[in-house]
Amino acid sequence: MDRYNNLNGFRAFCAIGIALMHILANISPTPHLQNITPVIEWFTNFVFLFFIMSSFSLCCGYYERIKTGSVTLNSFYTKRYWRILPFFAFLSLIDIMIGFSKCSLYEAFMNCTLAFGLLPNNSMGVIGVGWFLGTIFLFYMLFPFFVFLMNSKRRAWFVLCITIIINILCQEYFFTEPFMNFNPGRHNILYSAPYFVIGGLLYLYREKLYNWMNRVGGWMLLCLLLNIGYFFLPISDLLGHSLFPLLIVFTAWHIYALGSDKKWLHNKIIDFLSNISMEIYLCHMVMFRAVEKLHLENYILDNNLNYVVTSIFTICFAICFSYCIKRGLDKLIVRKMA
Repeated sequence: MDRYNNLNGFRAFCAIGIALMHILANISPTPHLQNITPVIEWFTNFVFLFFIMSSFSLCCGYYERIKTGSVTLNSFYTKRYWRILPFFAFLSLIDIMIGFSKCSLYEAFMNCTLAFGLLPNNSMGVIGVGWFLGTIFLFYMLFPFFVFLMNSKRRAWFVLCITIIINILCQEYFFTEPFMNFNPGRHNILYSAPYFVIGGLLYLYREKLYNWMNRVGGWMLLCLLLNIGYFFLPISDLLGHSLFPLLIVFTAWHIYALGSDKKWLHNKIIDFLSNISMEIYLCHMVMFRAVEKLHLENYILDNNLNYVVTSIFTICFAICFSYCIKRGLDKLIVRKMA
């Protein structure tokens, strides 16, 4: 499997960024961070960068092996289940114990199948942020077909065009009234398909991009300018949809990550956080609800400072919880399979 260690940094930063966004959206009283608030709110789009990285990483590990038949489907899917299910099932159990109801039991059961991405509305109340896993696992289920779609670069570009059209149709027709009475949006894999396809395309061009990134300079500056342009230029309004600027911004950052190791993206601390980034993402709202019980707002009168302290507590608790539970579950799984 090819190793592109800079992606570790993006996984870690994306998980923390999404946690900061969710904390801002749920904390009370609401902080007044002026120009910083739109940036933190924008962190919700990091799920799309996760989609690109997930597609690229899975291709690195399994594209050739699926294509040549050198890995069995039983091995492929077993590994996917063991990687995701134990921690997610444990979190779901905690959630239904906190607020038990018949509905939470139903939703926890669906969580444990990891197939809830097939539901027409996969927005679960039990571990609500877990919708991301529903979409990702559906991508895993379809991965052999995805390999077929990515069989050649020409076909991959054609598929990208098709998925972009599908995304626009979802926004303009299929996910609007009167066709539907709810909007699944990015929870639906067809809506998010362009990001998975971009990950596949980056994989197909990975060697050229790696060599190119090690020869050219200034790419990080370009990425920063693209991000700044997203906020200060009406790009989304001009193009009619946020899909295109997000594809451009996140593709640029991913290309940057394909170069030689960057210390700020690949070091011991970042690699540690990256290894538990999925767990941090899944448990951060549970940790936030626990921090809420401390009622820090009674002791910290400044709303902005309260947000900062709450965020630090939540993320630190999420890191500790993720590491301890993941390590314990990993030992249990290894012992059971031995």
